Amino acid sequence: MNAEAMSYPLRGVSLLQQPLPQPALAEPALRELTLAIRRGDESAFSRFHDLYSLRLYKYLLVLAKGDEAAAREVLQTVVLKLARKMQTFDEEPRLWAWMTRLARNAFIDHCRSRKRDHILLSLDELSADLSESGAIETHLSACLARALESFTPEEAELLRAAYIDEIPLQSLAEESGQTYKAVESRLGRLRKKLKTILLRNLRHED
Repeated sequence: MNAEAMSYPLRGVSLLQQPLPQPALAEPALRELTLAIRRGDESAFSRFHDLYSLRLYKYLLVLAKGDEAAAREVLQTVVLKLARKMQTFDEEPRLWAWMTRLARNAFIDHCRSRKRDHILLSLDELSADLSESGAIETHLSACLARALESFTPEEAELLRAAYIDEIPLQSLAEESGQTYKAVESRLGRLRKKLKTILLRNLRHED
């Protein structure tokens, strides 16, 4: 697995709105996939990575209070551990609980190695709150809602239309009477502002 495949920059609303797999696979398929990974099947692990690495990145990004570098670094550690220590699972919630336990322990080790006690102080309470399926998406959606309050109603509506409703940019341009390039450029600026606000909010949460 290359480093690029395991690295996820926070791309504004689009990343936060991607749905979590609930469940990602039916029980027989999940068992077959995890068994294949245990046997060293690289294509099986590649599929597993596609299904779960972004979800783990979101989990770690919240634990890291918006520190993208730390989340990416720990994600790579966790992915390697998953490849070496994969167990066989029939139920997706049990798999996710096991993965988040590995992720949390890896993040604690990361913090201790860098003496980041200010993050560890509230980690037990935070990680317990996020252990249930869907809790991360709810948490990030709440952060997104707060971030959008910093935009004008017109700007917030444009972001929602482009990244939540997924209306094509050409349609947005035609509706607004602007060129495609103008809408694309404006969305680029709004995405950059949104990313800054989201990460700042995560970093300053109590």
